[in-house]
Amino acid sequence: MPSHDNTVNVNGGYEINTSKMESPYVQLEKQETVAPTQKKKSRLREKLYHVFTVVVLVTLSHLALHAQWLLPIFYAISLPIVISIRIFIYFKNKWHYFLLDFCYYANLAWFIFIWIADSPRMFAVVFGIANGPLLWAMVVYRNSLVFHNHDKVSSSFIHIVPGTLSFAIRWYPKTTSTHWVKDFNVGNTDWDPEMLIWLFLIPLCCFLFHSGMYALVIHVIKKPGPEHFLSYNYLGTKKGGCIHSLFNCCGEGSRKFFFYFFNWLFCFCSLTGVVLSFYFFAAHCVLLVTLTLIIVYNGASYYMHVFSVRGFVDEIE
Repeated sequence: MPSHDNTVNVNGGYEINTSKMESPYVQLEKQETVAPTQKKKSRLREKLYHVFTVVVLVTLSHLALHAQWLLPIFYAISLPIVISIRIFIYFKNKWHYFLLDFCYYANLAWFIFIWIADSPRMFAVVFGIANGPLLWAMVVYRNSLVFHNHDKVSSSFIHIVPGTLSFAIRWYPKTTSTHWVKDFNVGNTDWDPEMLIWLFLIPLCCFLFHSGMYALVIHVIKKPGPEHFLSYNYLGTKKGGCIHSLFNCCGEGSRKFFFYFFNWLFCFCSLTGVVLSFYFFAAHCVLLVTLTLIIVYNGASYYMHVFSVRGFVDEIE
């Protein structure tokens, strides 16, 4: 889930800009006037969610290393819950165009795969998706692991859990299949040039197909209004970042072309390392640890900057 521009108004006319770190949910939350009792309840809810998230994170780390058989069960139960909550919140706040993003269809593909299980080629395709554009999108959207914020945590979940599940299935297929409905079949794990088709080419085609459908919906079938948030206008209009500069490098008139061009280039680049992750255990570990550290660092930035600003504002008020 991306962050959006937000300015905090402090009594006396001062403004504190936290645009780089805030999500739409936090932005909306700050615009509301909250009674002291409600604020206390909100803070308690945030504390409890913080504790819950830490427990889940520790548990997930343990499952990935020592109890892989629980991972598909965890994913099968938690994904529908996370997506259902997100659909409700996003439609309520007119962010539902974000539900057209590739990450949701990537998770749908993974959800379908775990019930099929015995399909090496499909595993290669979803492996490429999970360890390519799905993981690296966390860098583009500045996903952050902010333990008390369900919106940010669920965004991190959507992007990183499929990669973690792919790790368990690829390197521990028998253990991961122990208590699942079917045995996971990863196929031949020796080097085979044909695997480039399933690990690289087919995931790239899936991304291109989704990109075409996305363009058809937002530019032809159901054009969003100015009150709607979606990736196209968020990434293309948020000034001050390198992504905005890329999309508008030849003026606003060329934004549409460069939005899709750089999306395709991003997908192509993100898939180049997938083959290494599939054939080398160490490479896969480095990829997952690196991307996890990035969202942890982004979360630390949130706490050091944005959260300290919120505390400062509360104290003045």
